[in-house]
Formats: sequence, C-alpha cells, structure tokens
Amino acid sequence: MNLHLEASSKTTESNKNWYKADNLSMNFSYQSAVNALGQKALSGIELSYLFQDTVVLVAQILDIKYSRIWQVLSDSHSLRKVASIGENSLQTDSSEINIITNQQVQKLLENTQPIIQINTSYCQIDELTIPSPSDSVAGLSVLIPGASKPLGLLEVYATEARNFSPDDIHFLQSITHILATAIERKRSEALMYTQSQILEQVTFGVNLYEIFNNLCILLEQELPEAYCSILVVDRENHRLRGGAAPTLPQEYAKGVDGLMIGECCGSCGTAAYRGDSVFATDIANDVLWADFRDFALSYNIRACWSSPFTSQTGEVLGTFAISHKFPCHPTPHHLEILKTATHIASIATETVRAAEALQMANNELERKVAERTSELRKALLDLQQTQAQLVHSEKMSSLGQMVAGVAHEINNPISFIAGNLEYANRYINDLLDLIAVYQEQYPQLNPTIAAKIKTIDLEYLCDDLPKLMASMTVGSERITEIVLGLRNFSRLDEAKMKSVDIHEGIDNTLMILNHQLTLPNNLPDIQIVKEYGKLPKAKCYANQLNQVFMNILNNAIYALKENLKHWQSTNQTPTIQIKTSLIDKEMVLISIKDNGFGMNSEIQEHIFDPFFTTKPVGRGTGLGLSISYQIVVEKHQGKLSCFSALGQGTEFQIEIPIQILSSQQ
Repeated sequence: MNLHLEASSKTTESNKNWYKADNLSMNFSYQSAVNALGQKALSGIELSYLFQDTVVLVAQILDIKYSRIWQVLSDSHSLRKVASIGENSLQTDSSEINIITNQQVQKLLENTQPIIQINTSYCQIDELTIPSPSDSVAGLSVLIPGASKPLGLLEVYATEARNFSPDDIHFLQSITHILATAIERKRSEALMYTQSQILEQVTFGVNLYEIFNNLCILLEQELPEAYCSILVVDRENHRLRGGAAPTLPQEYAKGVDGLMIGECCGSCGTAAYRGDSVFATDIANDVLWADFRDFALSYNIRACWSSPFTSQTGEVLGTFAISHKFPCHPTPHHLEILKTATHIASIATETVRAAEALQMANNELERKVAERTSELRKALLDLQQTQAQLVHSEKMSSLGQMVAGVAHEINNPISFIAGNLEYANRYINDLLDLIAVYQEQYPQLNPTIAAKIKTIDLEYLCDDLPKLMASMTVGSERITEIVLGLRNFSRLDEAKMKSVDIHEGIDNTLMILNHQLTLPNNLPDIQIVKEYGKLPKAKCYANQLNQVFMNILNNAIYALKENLKHWQSTNQTPTIQIKTSLIDKEMVLISIKDNGFGMNSEIQEHIFDPFFTTKPVGRGTGLGLSISYQIVVEKHQGKLSCFSALGQGTEFQIEIPIQILSSQQ
C-alpha cells in the first residue's frame, strides 16, 4: 500500500526520522505503523501534534479520505474535535458537541460497545450526535480507552462501500491504546509540571492569591470545560472568601465570596465544615445545595466537587473545587487532580503564612530594637543635654560671677571718682575765679610771678582745665554705663521671670562683644545693623535669654572672621543684621543674620545637637546652640530656627511669647 504522510506544522527531530516533509511514499505494514506511532508518542511530542500525525497515519494506512479524533471533556458529556484530516472549513461542523442524548455514543463511552460500525448508506445508527462527512459511505468509531472511563474516539470514514476487516479494527485499537497511554502519561506529566511550577512560585515569594489563580489556570488546561476555584477560610468571620476563580462566571464568583461554613452550605461550605471532600454530582437534586440551588443553576453550574486543604495540624485553610455545566461523577483522574491541588494549596498557604508570620516577627523585633534604640538614644541625649547644661550653667555662672565681680570692683572706685568730680569742678572754678580777681586787682606783677605765669601758660591752662574736667566727667559716666551693662547682662539677682526690654538685652550683649568686632589686616570692622521694631516688655528669664544672644552673636562673629579672604578680595563689608518685630501681638521675633559663607544641609541637621561643633579643637565646646535651643524652646515655649545656604550667610530666628504660660514657669 502506498502511504502518504503530511508533516505537522511543527515536528521534532524524532519526527523527521519517521517521515520526510516532502511527502515521500513509503510502504508500511500495520505493525510497523503502530511501532512508528508508539515511538513518536514516547518521544514526548505534544498531544496536539501526536493527534494530527495519528489521523494522517490512519488515513494513509487504511487508504481512506477521512479520519478524526474526539476527546472526552471533563464532564464526560461533551466531545471536542482535536484532530482531523480530509475535511475543509466548509465541511467541518462545530468542534465541540454534546452527546448526552445519544444512546449509541453513550454505550461507546461506557465501554459496553467499544467499536461502532457506521454504514451511512443504510443508516444503521439513527440520529447519531456525531455528524459524519457528507460524502462518506462507511465508517468506524473506535474507543480510546482510559483507566476507568474512555478518553475519546478515533473515527475513520470511507467514501465508498467498505467492510472493515478484523485486521483494520485491530490496527485501530492498537492506535487508540497508544493514544490512551500518551494521554495518561501527559496527564501525569502535567500534574507534575503544575506542582513544580506552583512550588517554584511559592519559593520565590509570589503573592498567595496569584499562586492560587495560576494553580487553577494550569489545572483547567487538563480539565477541558471544567471550572477550578479556590476559597479561603476567613477565621475571624467563619466564612469562605474568594481565593481564585479565573474562568467561573464573574457574578457567580462574587456570590460565593463570603459563603458560610456549615452543613448544607453547598459543596465548599460543607467540605470546609466537615473537613472532608464533598461531591455534588447533580446540584439540581442535592440537599447540600438546597439554599443555593437556584443561584448555581442560574449560572449553569450543575456539578461541584470540593475538597478542603488543611494545615499540618488539621486546621482547614480553604477549599479547592471543580465545577461542571452538566451532572457528572468524578473519575480517578479528577480525584488525583483534587488530591494534588489541595496538597499544593496547603503547602502554598502554610508557606506564605509562615513567611508572613516570620516577617511579622521580624517587624516586631525590628520595632522593639528601634524602640529600645530610640530609648537609649533619648537617654544618651538627655544625659548629654544634662551634661551640657551643667557645663554651660557652670560656665555661665562663672562668667556671670566674674562679670558681676568686675562690675562691683569697678563700680566702687568709679562711684568715688564720679562723686568727687562734681566738687573738683566747683573747686577748680573757684580757683579760676580767684585768679581772675587777683589779676584784676593787681595788674602789675612782679618779675617772679610773671615768669611763672609765662612758664605754665596760665591763659591756656585756665581755658583747657574746664574742658579736661568735662571730659573726665563724660568718661566717668561711660564707665558707669558699662558697669550697669555688665550687671544687667549677668542679672544674678534675676533668676525668676521678669518683664524686660529685649532691646536692652541685645545692646548689653553687643557691648560685651564690642571688642571682637575688629578685623585684622586693616580690614573694615564688622558692622552691626539694627532694625528694632516697637516691642513691649516681654516676661522672660533675662539672664538665660542674654546667653542665647551671646551664643548666636559669637557664632556670627566667628563665621565672619573665618572668611577673611573673602573680605580681602571683595568690596563687601562683614555685617551682622539684627531685626526685631512683633507677630500677631503675641510673639516677639528676633532675627540675627550674617553675610558670611553659610553652611550646608548636613551641618544644619546637627547644629542643635549637644557637643556638635565645626570649630577646631579648643575653640568650641558644641554646647552654645544646644543650650540656646533648650532655653528658647523648653524654657520660653518658643522656636529657634536656622536658615542657611552655602555662599548666602546664616540667619537665626528666635520666636518667644510676650507672656509665657504659667504651667512652664
């Protein structure tokens, strides 16, 4: 017999050993054809290619025009055409048919009649659900047997009268057994592949609901026309929540989301309640579906088999279900899929929950570590602040005592001098008047007196002496003012809050720092520009606020002195600008701004930290701004802010209330 084989659209290397793509003719016996197909099946070829190559082989071996393969779908009530030869698109009917009403085909699928002779001329089978080709005269339908139920049909049709011989039938049965073995093997491989794929996703930490969805999709590929779905136990509300339902009608899937767990709560609710599989083969007559029957039937769901998946301790985690559009019973293949699916779902759920629990434990541990670290950091900061306060308080106390002591020591002699200057002026004026009277009464002077007058230049002396006394009086008053400023700055007698003039405190601080405003190398002195607003007296800790002014002004002076090269190379004058204003009649704003080099954001983040300084060792303690921040924020309920950018100078803004709340006093 001449055998003509047309190659599939895709062939493996092993296919080429069987036949050539250029339609070469070969002589094949039945046995050699069976052996060739068996080798092809063992090569691992995809079922779709194996089916198509089979119908080509059968048609050429039997020298017939038509050959078709039908595969039984998951519900056992439908057939799907998976391969054919001899038909064109105009001759081909629907590729999927329902055979539930045909007794002959049912007998075939029930394995009570594994071979049906079809003689279309004599119509041995009336109303056959599977339509034969229009020009066919004779045909055979041969069962593809499964382990428990048939897997499909192999059909052949001749266009002329023909009685198929026992050898023809034996050949076709051998072919169907090869196909059955290939289908069963592919099913096992598919389950192993599904398990491998899903467990790999679990390993890589894929979202649990995405894992469930992929599991259903992979299994539905092995169960044509079946719906796979997963519900997850909501332990708090004792209900089942949607886990995955990739092909179920969307509204139906929404309807079962939140299904109660209990007896007679459909297949899934009952399975979760019992902790055992539930097989509703016909929902229309199943008591477990009494309350949900109409809902399921409205979406054409007629059968639902559900198995719970559990933890290692036996806790029900959820359910896996297979649903169909027709009443049907599960096959061993279905049971194997249910077993595999629940096993995978259990592993995935427990692994994800364990990972989540571990993550929660890690988060809790990190939270506790962060909390403890924060406590230790706060304790360290408090300790540093306390230490800084002690050091700074001792420093300022010593400075205040020294200033007060110096003021006191100067005040005593200057008071004596200032008090006697008035009498000295009076005595000197009296003596000058006496000289004038004497010169008037005795215009003729003897030579000795005349010589003395000339020697001492009496006229100049009488003219300059009152000026000298006036200058001494001014100097005495200035010293008195300095002493008063020193006393006001130290304010050792004002540890409590007192209403004070903010401007006076700033001026006293500037007086103390006046000697630092001079720059070397004939550079212009640092200019102080005051823009004082009209401020009421503020109730505050005056001595502490003076410390803030001292620290900020000291830093500004230091910044300007560190930028000498800039002042030498430009016509700019180093300047400190001091502005004061009233905000909403409640807050005093004091701005101290220099036109120095400024600082970057990293330094700004730490300027109020205790012991942080950019000055060389021995030049700064890093306490000034930290103490200033505490004085302004904690003591005076205010704000201390810093604004700076490289090349744009630095501005400190002090905001304090005019009246501090009594709770802070």
